[in-house]
Amino acid sequence: MSALKSVGQQPSSLRRFAYARNAMGSEFNLVFYASSDSIAKVASDSAFARIHYLNSLLSDYLDGSEVNRLSETAGTGQRFYASPILFDILVKSQQYSRQANGAFDVTVGPIVQLWRRAVRRNYFPDKPQLKEARDAVGYRLVQLRKKDRSVVLKRKKMRIDFGAIGKGYAADDVLSVLKSFGIHRAFLDAGGDLAIGDAPPEKEGWSIEVSSGGGDTTATHILKLKNCGVATSGSTYRHFDYKGVRYSHIVSPYTGVGLTTHTRTTVVAPNGTAADALATAFSVLGIEKGRKVAKRLKNTEVWLLEQNASKKAYYKN
Repeated sequence: MSALKSVGQQPSSLRRFAYARNAMGSEFNLVFYASSDSIAKVASDSAFARIHYLNSLLSDYLDGSEVNRLSETAGTGQRFYASPILFDILVKSQQYSRQANGAFDVTVGPIVQLWRRAVRRNYFPDKPQLKEARDAVGYRLVQLRKKDRSVVLKRKKMRIDFGAIGKGYAADDVLSVLKSFGIHRAFLDAGGDLAIGDAPPEKEGWSIEVSSGGGDTTATHILKLKNCGVATSGSTYRHFDYKGVRYSHIVSPYTGVGLTTHTRTTVVAPNGTAADALATAFSVLGIEKGRKVAKRLKNTEVWLLEQNASKKAYYKN
């Protein structure tokens, strides 16, 4: 154990290591500083193994995943006894839902599935379909009991979808895995969701580029960050065009429809989990409603660029 502690005490002995693998539908880029090839190899293998394990629990794309088995109990009154990981992410999800007035909601699964089908088949969901999906959404319909980690989904056809929090959660977990190997100077880009540990040797922090322009401009500025999370959300590359209207892949829990006000959102928060969830929330909220939510958040910075109207806002609390 003393050898691991000395790694953190002697930055000059550390070397930079970088790894990239595909997971959770995205490329994960991991960078950290370690004292030897052997420690780096074991640590990186353990980190990516952890990501694949989390995906096996939390992915709604995988038949038999724990989250899908939970969703199958919706509306039955049955208590589902969750693993520590599943219960933890559900607890955190409810916390962020409350903070964001429901703009972030992991019960949005029925809406997400409806829009996936619509995009594949190039049609716009009709009003009865939208109503059915919306009626099955609501974070308050998830009952969590801490003493036995049990979960009840109170309404039929509810489905849990961790697409707006899962990668940030995995990124945070990877930093914890690395710390178990004495590695604290680390950075993980989980498909745009960042978890950032201690700064690189002899540096103030990790250099992170944040968009700061409006409309279609590409103005950016560089932040020096450590021990936090960063996430960016927007519809620049993923969207659905129907009858002259562009709908984002980000759907609103309020309306059941993909967003039509296209907001590029960047959030710097205390960890990757919070940043991931809040980036989606602020995309849904937009500038005006987002201002009120931002006032309640601690140690959080938010950049909002409404591309349609070329409006921008910055909140820090």
